[in-house]
Amino acid sequence: MSEDLEDENIAIDDQNFESAPQGDLEDFEQGGLLLKIATNGLSIPDYVKKLKEADILVAVDGEIYRDGPTKLKELFTRQNGQQSKWLLSLWRDGQIFDILITNPIESRFGLSTEQETEWAIEEYNKHVYGDFDSYQNYEIYKDGNGVCDVLSMDKDLLAGLFPALWLLKYRLYPPLGAVLISYGVSYSINLLLFVITYIVLSRFIYVSQNNIMRSFSLFASKKHYMTIAGTNERDVSVIVKNIDPDNKIRFERHAVKKPQVIHKVIVKDNRRET
Repeated sequence: MSEDLEDENIAIDDQNFESAPQGDLEDFEQGGLLLKIATNGLSIPDYVKKLKEADILVAVDGEIYRDGPTKLKELFTRQNGQQSKWLLSLWRDGQIFDILITNPIESRFGLSTEQETEWAIEEYNKHVYGDFDSYQNYEIYKDGNGVCDVLSMDKDLLAGLFPALWLLKYRLYPPLGAVLISYGVSYSINLLLFVITYIVLSRFIYVSQNNIMRSFSLFASKKHYMTIAGTNERDVSVIVKNIDPDNKIRFERHAVKKPQVIHKVIVKDNRRET
């Protein structure tokens, strides 16, 4: 999931980037304000994650963060032999969204204004978390008409067992046609050839499923718009539509309703925080 995101090859145009320094980060007192990605402070790895300048970091793993850039770097320091991941909660355009990262954020930070901090905290107090271990990243691809594809980056076992059904599930009709033709031709020649063809295609589609979905989203003139972590596609769709009311989710079967605010819970390393 996250490894695929880090390896994504994206052409970067019309943007001016300054990579964040690799040494010690300049620290400063936050004075109760929140960290905000600075102008020209967005690093290329964070751009690939589709973070933006002026994104405000509200919380890390369900706790509001007000301790400055240096302690943030220390928070991201891994222990030897331990695989780490962090759930960042950010505020953008009036909406809180989460993103799951496995490598420390590298951008430079400034401070949000008092008004931005008030807006972000107010919205964060409405934010609902799920079980930490159930979070995954979803990539959102958007075309010029605001139509969005929400793509799960978790491997789907259906792609390996029944490739045709997986392709049908995601309306990937051109490769579905190619797969069905391959099945038909190989079956008409020899049953053993059909079995070999089925196994080879199953393996290929299972391994390549993320790239297949990305490729057909790009083929449909969609661009990588955001990356959002969530426990299910419906909640991610709500966030996409709240950030921009003109956004529409492709193949949405019924209206997406904003979930009621009940409580805030995040579970990590057998610790519960509320």
